[in-house]
Amino acid sequence: MLDSRYALITTIVLGLAHMCMFVGYDTGSFIVESVLHSVHDRRPTEMDEHAGYYGQAIVNAFNMVGHIVAPAILCILNAKWMMVIGSCFFTISFACYILMNEYVIYVASAFLGLLFAVFNAGYSRYITQISTVATIEQVNGLEWSIACLSTFFGGFLYIPLTLMDPNSSKPSLYREYSDTQIRLMYGAFTVIGIISNLVFCFLPNREVANSISSTYAQTEEKGGRVLKIRETITLTLKSFFDPLVLQLTPHFIYVGWQNSVWLSIYPTTLQFTESISQNILVTAYYGMTFSVGSLAMGTLMGPLSRRIARFGQTPCLILAFCLQAVCGVLILLSTPNMSTISPNNDPSLLIPPNLPLSLIMGFLFGLLDGCNNTNRTVMCATALPSRRPQVFAIARFYQALSGSILLFCSPLLTTYWMLGIEAILFLIGAVFYLRVVSILGKSHRVS
Repeated sequence: MLDSRYALITTIVLGLAHMCMFVGYDTGSFIVESVLHSVHDRRPTEMDEHAGYYGQAIVNAFNMVGHIVAPAILCILNAKWMMVIGSCFFTISFACYILMNEYVIYVASAFLGLLFAVFNAGYSRYITQISTVATIEQVNGLEWSIACLSTFFGGFLYIPLTLMDPNSSKPSLYREYSDTQIRLMYGAFTVIGIISNLVFCFLPNREVANSISSTYAQTEEKGGRVLKIRETITLTLKSFFDPLVLQLTPHFIYVGWQNSVWLSIYPTTLQFTESISQNILVTAYYGMTFSVGSLAMGTLMGPLSRRIARFGQTPCLILAFCLQAVCGVLILLSTPNMSTISPNNDPSLLIPPNLPLSLIMGFLFGLLDGCNNTNRTVMCATALPSRRPQVFAIARFYQALSGSILLFCSPLLTTYWMLGIEAILFLIGAVFYLRVVSILGKSHRVS
């Protein structure tokens, strides 16, 4: 089979496995704060009112630690089996929510954070095995757009699971979930997670000719031997202080903050704002339109990359700036200030919360996430060619750090403060990102 066809087929299969794994993770993240807030209202001594935020913050905190050592595991396991092991802990995590026990959820979140790092290290290496420098943007864009269909299928699954429970339509100040509905949803997420585990098991190990991963392997061989675990961890720690990585750090921090906003904070505001939460399916529709936006960006990534030189760098960053500005303004004008913290019926600044606007926000967030993911992945793959796994791990480290800070602070952080910090992070990250692009451009011209 030709490398181009092999890479296309493998990218699609990888995307489908990734999608099945993320059905439970993404859709669960949309609803987890409201879900566990509902359990708290029924059994206040057994569940903290913000256990959803804290559980996700724990995932990010342990994920941050895991990314320091995850690249070293590539010395003893190949990329595919790292993804298999990591994906299995996603499935276990979904199953733990069925128990609705706060401490079980926290422990499962800690293990998920660590193994999520293992999954990411394997995933990043696998992507470089099936792509070359010329195709990394198209491969990453296609795979990620398929993976982000998870929110579409998660939303589609959410509808019948919601309608099966007559208590779903019971009047409430916010979107409340019964014990029956929680078990139905997380049971379904667990089954779909098992499917993803099986698909990851059957992924092929073949690399395309001149793959980015093979270039890295040749660099290691020229050094005389394959890096050992201790040396790989040391190299990761040293890479934190590389001048290019230091300059990319603000961008990585912004991406982690934005990921938590679209994945958890904004969907929570939809369920904590009384006027919009009365539409019990708003979260499902939001997830579906997010997938449409992600798919649209992934579909456009290939043609744009072929027509615009280095589209995954400066042009994509400019597009992300426009999308970030529009999203920020719409949230500012339409979301009550306290909706990130607790259920309320407060008025918004200018635009009343409504379903059409929620759908638009989902679509825009999908486009923005596609841009941010491409910016990050392309830069991680090209900034330090000899340390790609380390740079990927560092990017995920800072994403997890900022996401953890946001989620731990969310019970205290109002909508307006969240948006202000996000705008500052984007601007600082963009300035240094463009500086790195300029440095790399000069080095490419010299070579």
